[in-house]
Amino acid sequence: MILKMKLLPVVRVMLMLLLLSLLTVCFERAETNRFASVKLEEGDLVFRRGTGAKSRAVMQADSLGIYSHVGIAVRRDESFGVIHVTPGERQKGDTVDRVKMESLDEFWSTARAVHGAVYRLKDSKTGAMASSQALRLLDKGILFDHDYLLNDTTKMYCTELVWCAYSLAGVDISSGRRSRINMPVFGGMYIFPSDIYLNPQFELVFSF
Repeated sequence: MILKMKLLPVVRVMLMLLLLSLLTVCFERAETNRFASVKLEEGDLVFRRGTGAKSRAVMQADSLGIYSHVGIAVRRDESFGVIHVTPGERQKGDTVDRVKMESLDEFWSTARAVHGAVYRLKDSKTGAMASSQALRLLDKGILFDHDYLLNDTTKMYCTELVWCAYSLAGVDISSGRRSRINMPVFGGMYIFPSDIYLNPQFELVFSF
């Protein structure tokens, strides 16, 4: 009887650990399959509004801002992914911030995004060409541009990356729009997400 009473707390702990493990597995599966129904096309622009301080800073600076970050949809080995570049989200084993490719579920994970959208260029042929250029930039291992200099294409920030991919395909997706920021440390002309998604050549095909 005493032995059974001693075992009861141990059993409870084991059951709780088992329940937590099952909940974790279910959550991970749900995260993996959240956006399985979203059908991307090459060249789609994939936006998100982030969850951290970086996102809040971009939203504050971009007076027309709805989203704080953007990547471009590509197809490699018959599967789609999102190519983008951002500080502080290094891939495993990497020591620097560089252009990377990840799944839509990773890009829009609950830890990174509160809202997201897909915008599609009406000219699908140009979208496919921009996608190819983005893959080339990925393979070059372009680093993140912490100085945010548009005239230096050896390093890039997120909007610059997608703008460059489309420019190499023959389209200026910002339509020449630039946003000016006047701050003591951070000032100059930049491409913000709103400078791109306001382009009427793109149509909204999905949002959450």
